[in-house]
Amino acid sequence: MRCQETLEITKVLEDYIRGTRQGDAELLRRIIHPDAMIAGWFGNDLLVRRPNGFIARVAESDAGEGYQACVASISVLGKTAVGVVQEDGLWDDQSFINQFHLIRNEEDRWVITAKLFHRD
Repeated sequence: MRCQETLEITKVLEDYIRGTRQGDAELLRRIIHPDAMIAGWFGNDLLVRRPNGFIARVAESDAGEGYQACVASISVLGKTAVGVVQEDGLWDDQSFINQFHLIRNEEDRWVITAKLFHRD
């Protein structure tokens, strides 16, 4: 079972990458819970917010020709999981390490409930 769950979570994180690359707000809304928290330091600014601001920025901004991202790790813990996505070249050549918390919801789908990011 854990292998199947890891594959399902990998797809969610790859959808996050695809949604970010393509500016696909609808895709991101399907995989990120509306009450999710996004937190991290963006330069000198501490951000702790719901996903709407991030999704709007992705939809309005080109990710950039040099944008690359990959799923670095996944850990499944029952109906919860943690996944790490590394990004380079996003929005003016910025790099991020994103730690996602996911949960299997009532519809039996994996959704992102939190994103903690570090910008290099």
